[in-house]
Amino acid sequence: MENHHTVLNRPPAPLVSSTDDQEILDNIDGRMHGPMSGFIQKYFGDFQYVRQGAVLEILVDGRIAGRCAVPSVAPSPDNFLPWFSYYVSRELDGARGSWHTIPSGNVALEPESTDDGAGLLLSIPTSLVSNVQTRWDHVQVIGQFCRRGRVRYQDGLLRLCRSAHQVFSSQPTRLFLHGFYIRGSLVELWVFDRSGLYCSEVFDIQKDFIQFLSIILTYQRMTDHDLGKANSIETDEDGSYIILDDVAMPSPRKLYLESQPIVSRGGLVGAGTTCYRARTSNSNPWNYILKWKWRWARERPEDELLRLAKEKRAWGAVSLDYYKEVESTANLRRSLRWGAQRKFTQPHSQEEEHGSIEGQRQQDAFNTDGLDQYTEETDNFLQNRILACMVTSPVGRPLHTFQSLIELLLVFRDAIKCHRSLYYDAKILHQDISPGNVIILDSQDEGKPKGILIDLDSALELTEGQEVESDITGTRPFMAIGVLKSKRHTYRHDLESFLYVFLWTIITNHTENPPEASRLRQWSDGDWSELALRKSLDMDPDGFRDILHEFTPGFYSLKPLAESLHQILFPLRDGVIWTGTDDSLEAADKLYYGMTRAFEEAIASEGRRQT
Repeated sequence: MENHHTVLNRPPAPLVSSTDDQEILDNIDGRMHGPMSGFIQKYFGDFQYVRQGAVLEILVDGRIAGRCAVPSVAPSPDNFLPWFSYYVSRELDGARGSWHTIPSGNVALEPESTDDGAGLLLSIPTSLVSNVQTRWDHVQVIGQFCRRGRVRYQDGLLRLCRSAHQVFSSQPTRLFLHGFYIRGSLVELWVFDRSGLYCSEVFDIQKDFIQFLSIILTYQRMTDHDLGKANSIETDEDGSYIILDDVAMPSPRKLYLESQPIVSRGGLVGAGTTCYRARTSNSNPWNYILKWKWRWARERPEDELLRLAKEKRAWGAVSLDYYKEVESTANLRRSLRWGAQRKFTQPHSQEEEHGSIEGQRQQDAFNTDGLDQYTEETDNFLQNRILACMVTSPVGRPLHTFQSLIELLLVFRDAIKCHRSLYYDAKILHQDISPGNVIILDSQDEGKPKGILIDLDSALELTEGQEVESDITGTRPFMAIGVLKSKRHTYRHDLESFLYVFLWTIITNHTENPPEASRLRQWSDGDWSELALRKSLDMDPDGFRDILHEFTPGFYSLKPLAESLHQILFPLRDGVIWTGTDDSLEAADKLYYGMTRAFEEAIASEGRRQT
């Protein structure tokens, strides 16, 4: 299992994402279901439509909720976009928001050619002002139209997923998202959530025009709940807040949130971790972190590990102030029957690629096959994810905001001490040492940690005789060589990750990414075996000297510390660096002591250098 965490307290991400199709494909492939019988009844069954001549009456609970004119003929694929723009641009009775057309894959929401298709977005802005610019945080339904024979099924679906990615990135607390995919005159309806995406059976606009028209009109009349918007955040004159209700509390209390999240993990499928700084109604400082995460139901809840760390008095452990499980994807998908998940079938040659496009032209022209025609079943089934809301304290600064070399050294020393206490006292192995999981604490009393570890999402409780799975866990650039080789994750691997985080922090120098020419940029690319080889070469004495050459003058004084840490973690055996783990208590003590001692000596040296 691989986790990617975002640096705590970073500025809000822009609405336009650099995520490419390959990343989206890796995220969704093997996590698709369909076609689902009962899909249309589940999401559109509460709305009924009765045609009265050239008028379509919209009924909700038997009452007329609106009327719309019915075009005399269904649009053809060649004139679908002009027809759609004209029809939905009119003032439709009872409609919410408005539809907008954007070029395929244009995440900037700007005009461009629509020769091979276009994205269709239902936007419901928070402001009633009519000229408010279309924004991804206003989009409530997404669509994708592709012209017949010009785009492969997979590529068109990825365009729809790209829009979904933008919506979830801009609306991180969303529960699910509606979408539809049109190829020529064939339509699939889709829903996206944190467990994956699933679709209806295919139908033809030409043959079932009233059904298509009814669905488009229904999207415009859905409530926020029907559209998948979370109702957990409310607003009053003091700002946005959530209500914390707990049996342990005498009465519910408000927790106010900053306007933008400090963590918002990208990707459609997965944890979708989102964090806000928060405060109580009678407090000015932002003293809490509010975290939403869609955890896999099979994973141990993070609150249990935080409570265990507190019970065992682990030094520097984060305090858990509130925890509640809010929703699950299994509940959101209730009433639908689930089989195995599906993945795309890939052509193996250029000839097959051309053949698949020609084959799709014929399929688009002569039948109504959809997802099942272009995918195959996997051995995997639905991964139920549970949305948990958690409040923790204290609030810290991100690692890259260190204000002096001494502060940086103190933070690393104390974070390693925190790791040691979790490992020894609470029998918890963190398993995801990364820049986003090390924070700086200000105004700490003497004897209290200056830096601590956060986020036990990937942590493991170690019990005697326990069989530990060798899943690949961590944040890609900082994974230990042994972990990349699928070895059992150990304390030594986490300490190795501390070295990578230390080098990364120095070479990035208060930014998030290394310079273009840095060797560290290669720590994120390739499969696990490629990364393991690359890391091994970089940790070889010659490769490590090249990394030290990337230190800028302001960090030259830390080169001896980096060399000491390297020698402690990678001793030479028969002329080759050793990356294994000695599980004995004596070996663990020696490694923890050696690393903390190296930082203490560097702190003393840096203090003398500054006086």
